[in-house]
Amino acid sequence: MAQIANEFVLQLIRLMGVTSTKGALIVPMATGMTLSLCLSSWRTTKPSAKYIIWSRIDQKSCFKSILCGSYEPIIVELVKDKNSDALRTNVEAMRSIIRGRADQILAVLTTTSCFAPRAPDDVVEVAKLCEEFGIFHLVNNAYGLQSRRVVRLLEQAKTEGRIDAFVQSTDKNFLIPVGGAVVASFEKANVDRIAQFYAGRATSIPSSDLVITCLELGRSGWRDLILGREDLFDVTKKKLQEFAEEIGEDVLEVPDNKISLAMTLKTIPAEKQTLFGSVLFARAITGARVVASTIHKKAIEDYDFVNFGSHTSEQHVGYLNIACGIDSMQKPKTLVYTVYRLEMGPNDAQSLCSAMARQATCLCPCRRAYPLELLV
Repeated sequence: MAQIANEFVLQLIRLMGVTSTKGALIVPMATGMTLSLCLSSWRTTKPSAKYIIWSRIDQKSCFKSILCGSYEPIIVELVKDKNSDALRTNVEAMRSIIRGRADQILAVLTTTSCFAPRAPDDVVEVAKLCEEFGIFHLVNNAYGLQSRRVVRLLEQAKTEGRIDAFVQSTDKNFLIPVGGAVVASFEKANVDRIAQFYAGRATSIPSSDLVITCLELGRSGWRDLILGREDLFDVTKKKLQEFAEEIGEDVLEVPDNKISLAMTLKTIPAEKQTLFGSVLFARAITGARVVASTIHKKAIEDYDFVNFGSHTSEQHVGYLNIACGIDSMQKPKTLVYTVYRLEMGPNDAQSLCSAMARQATCLCPCRRAYPLELLV
């Protein structure tokens, strides 16, 4: 079963656009632990190395994967793009770090799929850097397979530089329950090495779930999902831009991020922005996420992050994130805008929040009213 599942997922990754992939392995761990497995499997090739260069993404499991492997992260902050709202990879900072201690650095860990305004890491330039200095390059491709923009970047990076492995989540890309991940590489030997490092036996549920899903959907079913997701993203972006204009907000421009969108919340007081997220949740909108700007620090082990969740320490006006994955349907996305408009009073975000708050009730049978009038 495991061998069949690995062959199925290899063909599926190629179908999704990473055509040069030579090996794939399904592991019964989620993305973070699988990243740690990859890093740990490379330890003996460079025993003196103790650092991992990490392009900041405010997602705990990605960062913890480095600590779990007993490595020390070197955090590289993102830089604001001059021509858009995107946060981009600071490749020059990475080069400066590597130049001084290449023998002590095992790998660079980049990320392709992320919440706006973060853009996918520049895996092409990082791949060139890793090739130049002989450093492993691990890509956190959590839900990047469903973006044709991302898969093209992976292919280009393989051609122009070095990618040793890229890891994707089974639930985000393949519509099966949480609890599995796929390690893939452009060299089968790289996957075999990671597979041999895995200790002991484990459940076969992720493998069997993926085989069943592949047999159910077939090649045409997967193609339809990918194309449908792209269409949904375009529709969602258009509707969100129309809505933002009506209430005096903006949709952040992040050209390379074709999965996630962000709308500013500058007309809502900073201290009340997270309450806006509670309002949405109370109205059955569970996928949207509010990111408020803060000066508070989030501690992960011995490392402090300012503005955790924003991918940057810089202050901002706050924003609402909406993502369009292959598991998204037209109906839930339409519900978001239907609720927005039904509740809208005067054309500004705070009035909208106030109107929603007055009617927000618990979704369970108790129908208890929430004290969300605090938004007024």
